Amino acid sequence: MKDVFTLISSFDGLPLSVSVIRPDGPVKAVVQLAHGMRGCKERFLPVMEYLAGKGYACVANDHRGHGASLRAPEDLGYMYKGGWKALVSDMRQVTEWIRKEFAGLPVFLLGHSMGSLAARTYVKQDDAGLAGLIVCGSPSYTPASVFGRILTGGLCTVGLGRLRPVFIQEMTSRRYNRNFRDEGPQAWTCSDPEVRRSFAENPLCNFHFTANASYSLMCLMRETYSDKGWKLANPHMPVFFLSGDDDPCAISRDHLEKAVSGMRERGYADVRLVTYEGMRHEVLNERDKMRAWEDLLSFMENHLNPDIL
Repeated sequence: MKDVFTLISSFDGLPLSVSVIRPDGPVKAVVQLAHGMRGCKERFLPVMEYLAGKGYACVANDHRGHGASLRAPEDLGYMYKGGWKALVSDMRQVTEWIRKEFAGLPVFLLGHSMGSLAARTYVKQDDAGLAGLIVCGSPSYTPASVFGRILTGGLCTVGLGRLRPVFIQEMTSRRYNRNFRDEGPQAWTCSDPEVRRSFAENPLCNFHFTANASYSLMCLMRETYSDKGWKLANPHMPVFFLSGDDDPCAISRDHLEKAVSGMRERGYADVRLVTYEGMRHEVLNERDKMRAWEDLLSFMENHLNPDIL
């Protein structure tokens, strides 16, 4: 059963659009999903329906400035004054709703791309009560993000947070697409042209970030990879990384391994990485996505343990 409802952000009153898919039978656990940059909750629907068919309730919200979590249509790509801090706060508010609606059930947190940075920042602040963290399409840290943060932060400071510095987004996309340029723009995201076409034709996805949102993205990267501020309370929380071997967002295998080992260094005892040959950034939407879906399901099935809540 699918339902869409609105939560009002406790951070600033922004309406947050949330989708829920419930299993027909008993619920084993809940998966909370956080989408990526220029994404929307509907892009998770296929995997949400698959997991619901296996007994998992799935909950996904549109991040602020995305999908239907807007005050006005022209705000697409603008995260409002709360920015990244509000985005993470919104996710925590969704978790609170889940814990009331599905009282006593384990909650797994899954983040894709920008959502994976937000999910790790969420865990950095408070990991208590989570049954597991799933990281898909992890963007590796790059020193260029410091320049991007300074530039976009400066624009926000002088009141130009709504400006859309298109060159930043297009420069990054061209760099990621270098090995796939013969297949067309955004080919780096997924090997399936139908998935890319659907994204390009969706007005809720095909937009440019504002300086405000770009700054928030760079701040999330800084927070994710900074050694400072981690409040480890749940060291037994399992962490599962899924990545395409051909994902340029990961930069390289060494960079990806560094992100994985970084979670171990934070104190998490059970951190695992699975990579997929021939897959790119969106492993949950790839041609051979069932491999990733089944691995995701196996991870959760193997770690269902209500004693950690």
